[in-house]
Amino acid sequence: MIGFLKTIEKEIGVFDKKFKNSLSTKAKLLHKVTNYLGQNPGKKIRPICTIISAGLVNNITDKTYRGAILIELLHTATLIHDDIVDDAHLRRSQLSINAIWKNKISVLSGDYFLAKGLRLAILHEDYQILNVTSYAVEKMVEGELIQIEKTKKLNLIEKDYFEIIKLKTGALFSAAFKIGAISVNSDKNLIQKLESIGLKLGILFQIKDDVLDYNNPYSITGKKSGNDIKEGKINLPLLYALKKMTLLEKNMVYKILRKKINTLDELELVQKLVIQYDGIKEAELLIQKYYTDLMKDLDNFRICKYKEALVLLLDFLIHRDR
Repeated sequence: MIGFLKTIEKEIGVFDKKFKNSLSTKAKLLHKVTNYLGQNPGKKIRPICTIISAGLVNNITDKTYRGAILIELLHTATLIHDDIVDDAHLRRSQLSINAIWKNKISVLSGDYFLAKGLRLAILHEDYQILNVTSYAVEKMVEGELIQIEKTKKLNLIEKDYFEIIKLKTGALFSAAFKIGAISVNSDKNLIQKLESIGLKLGILFQIKDDVLDYNNPYSITGKKSGNDIKEGKINLPLLYALKKMTLLEKNMVYKILRKKINTLDELELVQKLVIQYDGIKEAELLIQKYYTDLMKDLDNFRICKYKEALVLLLDFLIHRDR
């Protein structure tokens, strides 16, 4: 078992049980979808962040678990909807929901997870948590729409990139940490500190994802490598490399990004240019900077198993290979 999972194994067990109970449904088709998702649930990093955040400050409460469930329901919904938008057929090394049940059922399944989360919060009058998650959804949608616009025009600059990942990825991680702090009645200052940790962790997570996109283009990871290029997206290693490319090389890359279907040779050409111009190296240096900043932030918290779990989680995130 991965270190950070082992450290808070008991809490994850409680979360898993409560999460499963929250998905009970009489609709047979939805039952099939939720069962299918349950076969390969991922590492539950975002709800774990909620649990860790609460534990850094105080004892875990029922409200903490409700917040963690809401975060995971929201994350599951966004993954389903993202796969529809991207027409992705793989998720976590298995067929995506839309690949099996098509778009209509996938959209409704995503909506179901969102509705379940909203109902759970309202039922327990967790209005502050509901406010945080609603804001996160708003930001994530904004980020997705800005990215679509920038992808269409291929005019992404570094400032745009960081705005997009703060919205698309950072918003949910910062919400996860903020909810953990709220669930144990932290003061405003502490809530802001943990929210900031969540945002940095989300940015680190996304930059690492970008780097992993330059594995062998057809190797099977959670999503196929080379995916950003196939979708015409400029990620951070490519953005750094484009700054150093010749005009001819830039035009070649833009031509590849505009194509609907790419050949293996084209994917490998972009990968080669990104490596040649140190795009991956520069992105990895930035990952290390965020890691160092986060470790400094943790100096302010008491030594406990939740702090240990967060350090192990950070180590896992920067060394993961998928």
